[in-house]
Order: sequence, then C-alpha cells, then structure tokens
Amino acid sequence: MIMFPRYKNKLLYWVDASLHSYSQVFFSQNKIFAVCILLVSFLSPQVGLSGLSAVILINLLAQANGFPQGHIRDGLYGFNALLLGLALGYEYKVNFAFFILFAAAIALLLVFTVWLNGYFEKQKLPFLSFPFLLTYWIVAKAASAFAAVQFDDSHVYVINQAMLQQGSWMYAVAHCLDGLYLPNLISVYFRTLAGTFFQDSIFGGALIAAGLLFFSRIAFSLSLLGLASAYLFYNMLGADTAALNNHLVGSNFIFMAIAIGCFYVVPGGWSYLFVVALTPLLLFLLVFADKALQVFQLKAFTLSFSVMVTVFLFFLHRRWLHKFLHLVTVQYYSAETTIYKHLASVQRFRNAHFAKVYLPFWGEWMVSQGHEGKITHLGDWSKAFDFVICDNRMKTYRDPGAGKNDFYCFGKPVLAPLDGYIYDIVNTVDDNDIAQVNTGENWGNTIIINHLNGLFSQISHLKKDSMKVSIGEYVKKGTIIAGCGNSGRSPEPHIHFQLQTLPKVGAKTLAYPLAYFIERENNKQALRVAEVPREGTLISNVETTPDIVSAFDLTPGKKIIFHAEHDSSDVHEWEVLTDAWNRSYIYCRRTKSLAYFVNDGTMFSFTDFEGRRNSLLFRFYLAAYRVLLADYEQIRINDQFPLHDFSHPGLRWMQDFLAPVYRFTKAGYESHFSAEEKPFEAVRYRLKSKAESTLAGKRNRSLDFELDLLGGKIRSLKIRQNENTVTYVCAA
Repeated sequence: MIMFPRYKNKLLYWVDASLHSYSQVFFSQNKIFAVCILLVSFLSPQVGLSGLSAVILINLLAQANGFPQGHIRDGLYGFNALLLGLALGYEYKVNFAFFILFAAAIALLLVFTVWLNGYFEKQKLPFLSFPFLLTYWIVAKAASAFAAVQFDDSHVYVINQAMLQQGSWMYAVAHCLDGLYLPNLISVYFRTLAGTFFQDSIFGGALIAAGLLFFSRIAFSLSLLGLASAYLFYNMLGADTAALNNHLVGSNFIFMAIAIGCFYVVPGGWSYLFVVALTPLLLFLLVFADKALQVFQLKAFTLSFSVMVTVFLFFLHRRWLHKFLHLVTVQYYSAETTIYKHLASVQRFRNAHFAKVYLPFWGEWMVSQGHEGKITHLGDWSKAFDFVICDNRMKTYRDPGAGKNDFYCFGKPVLAPLDGYIYDIVNTVDDNDIAQVNTGENWGNTIIINHLNGLFSQISHLKKDSMKVSIGEYVKKGTIIAGCGNSGRSPEPHIHFQLQTLPKVGAKTLAYPLAYFIERENNKQALRVAEVPREGTLISNVETTPDIVSAFDLTPGKKIIFHAEHDSSDVHEWEVLTDAWNRSYIYCRRTKSLAYFVNDGTMFSFTDFEGRRNSLLFRFYLAAYRVLLADYEQIRINDQFPLHDFSHPGLRWMQDFLAPVYRFTKAGYESHFSAEEKPFEAVRYRLKSKAESTLAGKRNRSLDFELDLLGGKIRSLKIRQNENTVTYVCAA
C-alpha cells in the first residue's frame, strides 16, 4: 500500500483508456456507462474476454509505439479494437491458431486506425468504425485459408447451445427477461443494443439502455428515435424487423441517430428531424452494402452508418451558411453540456464581433443621425453615424450660435475607435461657416484607419490642420487622432463615423455594432453591449474604474489564495495559466478545477468551467460570471448560465429530455457594484451578484455573493445561501 501512490496515476490512466474504449462506441466517456457495456459483453465470457483483451493489447501497442497518450486515454484506438475483439471472439474457437490470428489482427488494426485517422483528420471528419471493418474483412477472408483457425458454430445452433447452458447462472442472468412480454419495438430495441456487443439478451440490452440513460437523456432519446424510425420504415417497406437484431444492423440506426442528432451536431429540433429524414437513406445504403458484400461472403456490420455519417458531415462542412444544423466545435462528450453551453454562448455573444469597436470621442455625445438617417445616410452609405454635443436644453451650441466656435463639439478631440494603422489622411479642406456646405468635397477632412482583417473605419468632417497622426502610424484605441471640425458637406460641426471593408474615402458602409457604450435616457443609464446606437440617444464610452480593472487583471502566473475566515487551515490556492490555444484560466490544484475567462479591458467574463462543482473556484466562477469593470451603481449586468452549471438537479434531469426543443428552466445571473467612501481611505468597491434558477418564472434555487475590492485587489468573497453565510479572505 505504501507503493500504491507512485502507481496511482498510471493505474488511473490505464483504467480510463480501457473504459473509454467501451463507452466511445456510443460517443461517450462516461465510466459508469462503460462498466455497463463491459458487464454485458461478459454475458458470453469468451466474447467478453476477447473484447477486453483486444482493448488492452491495442492500447499497449499504441503506448509502446509512442502514440499520443491523450488519444490512448480517450479510447481513440480502443473502441475499434473492442468491436474487432468481440467479433473474433464470437466467430472463432479459441485455440493456439486463434491467438496468432488475434494478435496479428490487433496489430493490423492499429496501423489502419492511425492511417485512417490521419486521412480523415485532414478533412475534419471522424474515422468512425472504418478501421474495424477493414481489418475484419481482411482477417475473415484470410482465416478461411487456415485449417487451424476454426469457426465457432455455437451461435448458429442456438437451441442446442441453450440446452447445454441452461444450468449456468450466467445464462440464467442473461436471459432472465426473455420471457417477459414487451412490445415488439421495445424488444427489438433491447436486443439491438445487446447485439451491438454480440449478445442476444433482453437483459443485456436493458442494462445498456439504463447506462445510456444515465449518461445522457438526449442520446438515449435519440437512440430510441433512431431505432423507432428504422422500425417504421422497415414496416412501411415490407422488410423483416427481426433483421435489425442481426450483425449490428439495428446498431447502424442507433449510432447514426446519436452521431447526427447530438454528437457532431448541436442537438435541436432540426437535428432530430434530420435523424428521421436520413433513416430511409441509411436503410437503402445498408441493404446495398449487405447485398454487395454478400458476393464476397463478408458482413457489412456498421459500414452503412460510417459511410452515411462521414458523407453527411462532409456535406455540412461545405456549406456557406450554417443554417438549421450547427456543427459542434468543442467536444464535451455530453449532449446536455453541448446544448446548454451552445445556448448560453448564443445568448451571451450573439452580436459580438472579433474586433471590438468603440466610440471615437470622450464624454457624452448625441447621435444626431444614425443608421438609415433620412438626411444623408441613404443607400450604400446608410450604416453611418453623426455625433454632436448637446447641453441640457438639447442645443448643440452656446448663444448666439453664429460661429464655429459657438458649437460645443468644434475642436473636441477625436479618438481612434480601435487599434490599427493610419491608412489615409485628407487635410486640405477648409472648415465651413455655419449653415454653409461644401458639396464639391463632400467628406471634408478625413482619416481612414486600417484595423486589419478587412475592417476599416472612416472619420470625416474633421477640423483642418488638427491631425495628430501621419499615414502608416500605428494607433491604439483611444488615441487622439484629430479634432472635430466642419469641413465638407457639413452645415454645423459634427463627427461622421462609419465602418467599411474598403480603404477608400466614401466607400460603402458596413453594419457593425459597437462593443460597449452607455446610453442615458431620463437621467437613467443603461449599458449597451454589441448594439447599434439609436438616433437621438445620448451615449458615451464606458469609463472603467482603475481599481476594479486592477483587481480583475488576472495575468498568467498570478496566484490567488483564499482561506476561510474562521479556519485559516482551509486554504484554496489558485494560479492563472494559459493553454495551448492561448485561453486564460484559473487553476485550482486542490480540486483540479479550471475556470476559463476573457477580459477585454471593459468586461470580465467567465466562459467555461471544468471540475468539481463543490469547489470554491466554482463559487468564484458563479460570483464573477460577468463583471463590468466600472463603477456604475445604476447599471445591472444580467446574463444566463448554462443550465448544467446552476439549476436544480432533479429539474435539470427532466429538462434534459426536452432541451433540444424547449427549455422550461433558466439559470440567471446579475451583478452590480457599489462604492463605499471614507475620508482619508481608499474607496472600497463591493460587487454584489446573484445566481438564480427559475422554473416557469418562479425561483427554486439561489446563491448571493459579495466580492470586496480594496486598493486594486480582491479582499474577500462572501457566499450566502438561504440563512447560511460563509466568508473567504483573499490573502494574495
């Protein structure tokens, strides 16, 4: 036992590699589900042992040959080996010749798996069960030439075999439900699931179904839909539904339903409809493959599923617009996690763009003409803005308003709306007198900035000789580039601002939202995120608070240490790290949990969490899920959690079944800052936030948080649930 810790990680690695090889057959990495499959495979001991041996052997070969441990652990090589091992154990008698055949087959399978993985990976496609099929066909034809390799006919003479094994307790367990009356569809469903692992047992199928239900309600419902659709079309076309139990025929429909319905495609109403629509195509492909391979005395097994899914995914990848079906970009091996994260991301970032554009001025200005403005923002030039400064009487000038200098915005600094290179400058147009326009030089003095990746901004009607930059100069967001003027077609001073895809003065405008801005109406402030300002509104950039910005400046290498207020031994140490994709995250070594985040200088947002939901890091993730880095007491930040992050477990389990088409539960978030000022002391900022789960609009679970900030650092985290409050003090 003293030596055990040294080998614990290695043991867990091999256990994971073996179990994942079983669950990967159903696109899963759930170990409980894997154990269910493992147990079912051993209802026929020879078959089960052959499958397990194949998994262990191919993983050992992959490890010995230096293939990625991540692939081995995930079962990437093992699931095809499992199918091949089960097939060989089912069809051949065990003798010395069988061991030679078995070892050679597994070695050949590894070669094919690596080759096909490399080939399909270039097309962004999965290799599915092609390695198993190719290896099995080669071995099956080769084995017929070897007299020492004997075919096992026990599964052919089923009645004789049943009589021989009737006294066996394992046989009794395997067939304990065979006499139970079940609707034919349910019986076929259970036998098909068991038949996937070369077992003829309703009990075995029921155990796999239970494991599948535990692993994923969505995958379970799709497995039923896939087989039910096949059952329906078999009946409609006059085919024998009993054939679904033979040689993994029915498994093709179940695998296709899970793959297209929720694994490679984000589950939704359309994915369910496509599963039904693809069923007759899969049926025709299956019959064709079966007839074609009969010529060579070979079984098709899962060929039709592999071809159908690969071709359909290739079809989806070639679309110009992703309508109806959305491909999964990050694989979580959980349909529920996939859809909940997808829905939350769409809700949170539906209008977000890669390049975040800000207002080109300081202070509060009015949108005197917005998109589709009736004066000059017409046709190809309709997606532009005009900005002016107004007083509390909504006048743009001080009396008498006869000269340019009477207008509040004349000469005010104009800022770069985004990082970029100064592409072009026009600085030759005189400023007009009030009420006069220069239609010959329409745009007046102008600066065009190249923000890269095909995005340009144009700022026009600038004051002559106010340019602070030169062509080719790199400017950061917020850099002063010129002064507001009255040049060109401009009867009074204002800023004309537009985004475009061409570096030409007066190019066609581009509809593009602003990243963040504050809108004031009736002395109430509201934060607008990734929106287009409305004409007539008073708007300003978000003025971030330095202390809040500093507190959430989580740079790689930074360490955060919390301890319980009344128990200094309860320590939680975190470190900020980045992964291979340059994503920043907070890592808790104590719980091995990760919380991914983004910080654009205006908003701090957590984007994902992996690990233990009972950890303090998860509570911090909930508390600071989305934080505006500015002290605006009137502004409340609202957001939505993925349902698997914060909802009642029982309700979520029921919600899982309906999640692709309807959500009756929600998990919401709200946060806002308050400031506490004392004489001769630094301002203390307090982030108050709340996580709340609702059912039909009624709250059923909530957590309240208070995060104290002082001197640009996080000082404490208070967590309140019902009447219980726990406080953690931040030591660093």
